[in-house]
Amino acid sequence: MCRINNFIPILTLLMHISSNEAGRRTCGGTYTAARGILATPNFPGPFDVPIRCQWVIDSSSAAYGSGNTSIIVYFTQLFTFEGLTFTEYQLYGNDYKINPKLIHKVNETNVFRTRWVQSYQSYLVIELKMQSSESAHICVLDKFLDTYGFNITYEITTGGVRSPSCTMMDCGFTGICFDHYT
Repeated sequence: MCRINNFIPILTLLMHISSNEAGRRTCGGTYTAARGILATPNFPGPFDVPIRCQWVIDSSSAAYGSGNTSIIVYFTQLFTFEGLTFTEYQLYGNDYKINPKLIHKVNETNVFRTRWVQSYQSYLVIELKMQSSESAHICVLDKFLDTYGFNITYEITTGGVRSPSCTMMDCGFTGICFDHYT
């Protein structure tokens, strides 16, 4: 089954994604860099299901400075409308998970409305859990373009949310939509 959204004909921009870039994506991991890109395996193509991936963004490093540090995730290209959650933790490790708080859960209602999520905790865990491919992609133009999963940009910053931020809604026909870093 395919979700059809004729409101987004701009998704033709995905046809410009190189197969090399898409093929390098892994399913999860821990990220400590100040900025990065997270994507589902084989983005924008289909991926095997069932799937369970977990990306941990760790801002606990002393390099990030004061308590004003936040983790911001921009939904640059989000085509999954179920099974994707964002949970913040004060402390996070293999043997412990302190003060978890679910801050966002992607669903059919908010997938096109929410542009970003922000956490002021030291750890943000992004989890993708899917049993079937029915909610893994959005179709546009009567199944002409099928896009699966997501390609999202994160940053660890002491500043605020950048405005405007790049999302699939405003990238136009310029090609792959990665949020630029200033």
